[in-house]
Amino acid sequence: MTISDMESEAHELFVAYLENELSSSEREIFERKLNEDSKFEAEFLEFKNIYVILENKLSPERASVLETIKQANSNFNYKPLKVTTEKTEKKVIKFKPWKYGIAASILLAIGIFIFNNFSKPTYSDFATQETISLTVRSDVDETSKNAELSFNSADYAKALIHFNELLEVEPNNLQLQYYKAVALVELSEYDEADSLLKKISESNSVYASKAKWINALSYLKQKRYKETKKVANSITSSDPEYQKAQKLLSKL
Repeated sequence: MTISDMESEAHELFVAYLENELSSSEREIFERKLNEDSKFEAEFLEFKNIYVILENKLSPERASVLETIKQANSNFNYKPLKVTTEKTEKKVIKFKPWKYGIAASILLAIGIFIFNNFSKPTYSDFATQETISLTVRSDVDETSKNAELSFNSADYAKALIHFNELLEVEPNNLQLQYYKAVALVELSEYDEADSLLKKISESNSVYASKAKWINALSYLKQKRYKETKKVANSITSSDPEYQKAQKLLSKL
């Protein structure tokens, strides 16, 4: 067995341990080896750091990473491996090669994925919602007050309820539609938000440019970078959001 094969088997064992796919007796053997073999422990801790990132920070894209690994493995004539955890205990652990792959594929796929995603801007980098004012009139109704208060305190779920109530009375009010769309984006209700923002951005309203900007941020939040660029590029130099859009584009 080559050194490369031994490394591949060790990494697959690491994955099985981290994914809780070892039996109790197998885990006991593995943990005993960690305690007794400092080199093995060091290799495991290094590998674990990668999987902590994958598990905790890239969980929404986990399936994509594993699919990337699977595709990378198709370039290899890979055969299922059997790993004996100790010479004195002939306990054989079977693995699913399509899920784990060889160590080189795992590290390469995860490394590329992390670079591509962590080098991109995020929604939180740009989403600073303005304070709204719906209560400039002395005779303003209670629903408007509640909508304003909820939105300005970032309680978007409640704000959405109040915006819907107000829009039942004024269905064509673009200001209310715009603030509703912002709340929807914050709540990750993208389909309705994007549809509403597109409609507003195509209007002659003062909210048209604002709607384009929030639409770009909505796509950014969804990691739909192609659509983000398209909408951001539609914001012209005469629009107040132009500089923000250019900054976003420079980071994509």
